[in-house]
Amino acid sequence: MKANKLMTVAIMAALLPSALVAQTFTRGDRVPETLPLGNKPGNPLQDMPPGQQLISAFGERPVFSPKGDKVAFIGKSYGDAFEYDLATGRTRNLTDHAASEGYLRVHYLADGSFALLGPRILGKTREETRFNRIELFWMDARSERGAVPLGVTVFEGIATSRLSNLIAWSQVRQGAGGQPASTTIYTGRIAARDGTAKLEDVREIVTTTDCMVEAQDFLPGDKGLVMPCYRFGKGPTGVETDVISVDFATKKITRYPTPANLYAEVEGIFPDGRRTLVECAQDRAKGMDLCVLDLDPAKPRYTRMTNIVQYGGWKYGNPVVRPDGRMIAAQIGSTDVIDAGVGQGIVLMDLAPQF
Repeated sequence: MKANKLMTVAIMAALLPSALVAQTFTRGDRVPETLPLGNKPGNPLQDMPPGQQLISAFGERPVFSPKGDKVAFIGKSYGDAFEYDLATGRTRNLTDHAASEGYLRVHYLADGSFALLGPRILGKTREETRFNRIELFWMDARSERGAVPLGVTVFEGIATSRLSNLIAWSQVRQGAGGQPASTTIYTGRIAARDGTAKLEDVREIVTTTDCMVEAQDFLPGDKGLVMPCYRFGKGPTGVETDVISVDFATKKITRYPTPANLYAEVEGIFPDGRRTLVECAQDRAKGMDLCVLDLDPAKPRYTRMTNIVQYGGWKYGNPVVRPDGRMIAAQIGSTDVIDAGVGQGIVLMDLAPQF
């Protein structure tokens, strides 16, 4: 089955649009108590719903540029970063001009330059590399120079501000001496000058011990941060998640309750800061869709946006919202993958005006 899916991806590469045609994608119904897998015939790469188009037949972890006119993404885990131009439909390789061990994530900074996450030295296992060896790099906007290491390791991803080169990240501290393992959230500014960069104004925000947190997105005005809260080794699938936020001024952590039996990992936030995308699934190893969460701790309404699990064995992942709030980029792929975050193509979803 895997070979057939990969062949489909290759075929779709020849059918990619030169530019996205205006469509509308609407918000769905409230998320039910369960999201069962279906057995609908067909292939979601070929039978895409209205409002969705495939812009790359490979790739994962897309991000929008500050102006929303480009999408950067990783070609494959520990591979190169690429950039798709929405106006021309052309894709360019951002990182093949300089040797590296490959990257897991790429982000735009507010000034148009790039932040990259990847290892300088690979660990002995994939797990060691992912959890202990991922470093933060900076690269110039024209991607002409080699990536500059910024001297910090990162757990999972980073958050980038839309207002400045402010970023947030987390670091893991292993438990020792009877103390539990923890994650600490930091913020800092990437200052770029004369073709190089350094991390300035680094501040420690909050430390958590009840779960492992990852910096996801800044709240409006950069006054706080939305984060997934992972509990590894818990639940029927080996990980449970909560959606939380932290207020930078008060250090207060707010939790947004997740329905029972639902895996909900927070992803891209909408510009108004009142809603965010989440990866939602009953069993993410078997299929995963995209949902929208209202960031109201008293009434955390989850509504469904996609229904790819009706095909069985397929998933969306790592969705982000364009700065104007009118489009979503996400990865798409089958569930028979090796590691977290792996995708097999990039899609765009154009949102209805009243989404």
